[in-house]
Amino acid sequence: MRFTDKVVLVTGAGRGMGRAIALAFAREGAQVVVSARTESRGAETVSMIEALGGKACLVGGDVADRAAIKGMVDGGVDVFGALDIVVHCAADTSRGFIIDMPDDTFDHIVRSNIQSLFWLAKDAAPHLSKSTDKGRLIFISSGEANRKYTPQLIPYGSSKAFMNAFARGLAAEFGALNILVNVVEPGLIGTDHMHETLGQDLPHALAANFPVPRLGRSEDIASAVMFLASNEASYITGTSLLVDGGATMVNMPKIDAALKAH
Repeated sequence: MRFTDKVVLVTGAGRGMGRAIALAFAREGAQVVVSARTESRGAETVSMIEALGGKACLVGGDVADRAAIKGMVDGGVDVFGALDIVVHCAADTSRGFIIDMPDDTFDHIVRSNIQSLFWLAKDAAPHLSKSTDKGRLIFISSGEANRKYTPQLIPYGSSKAFMNAFARGLAAEFGALNILVNVVEPGLIGTDHMHETLGQDLPHALAANFPVPRLGRSEDIASAVMFLASNEASYITGTSLLVDGGATMVNMPKIDAALKAH
């Protein structure tokens, strides 16, 4: 019960990694502020937490919307009276070649994956700074930020590279505010959304080339987040924890061959 009496806001908690993170915190005593763009999915996460005997509230909204982010932070504080930890998991993963991508699609990626970082950090910092044992701001990035090139993912990978750089700078600035800032970089995680984006067969074909030859699980990411949010990580800030089964160490020709085969 490492997080008893702590209040945690998790964006993108309606399913996949975000839901797994929210449930992991609830199991260890945290009060969870669930943010989800799709209200029904967020409500389901809240129900799952309550079934565990935990406390949760739903604050909906799209992280691409400035007002929605302020509502997430203020709503959680209104219900639970504080905010100790923020985990930003929501993101836009739209795929496409740059030459074919509509302007509004790219704009939404920028707002969801880049501008949301600024808005969330700015709104949450005054509350996180009051946390005992230091506030935590944890961004869910992607191993894609470290890859040379994956077809149709240039905007997404670039936005995650920005996230990593933003978090490092923020860690330096927020240190004086009693806040630790870190990043978790998932590899290929077998979520519903990932299969909707890449299909059922391609992810397994790619993962077969990894040093740990399987898809990652949402619980793998939740475990990394729990560590960085815990007292065991009280001397860690400005770092990125790569959780990808060794995917970024694989020779690109192997990945390219798997992509071309599908």
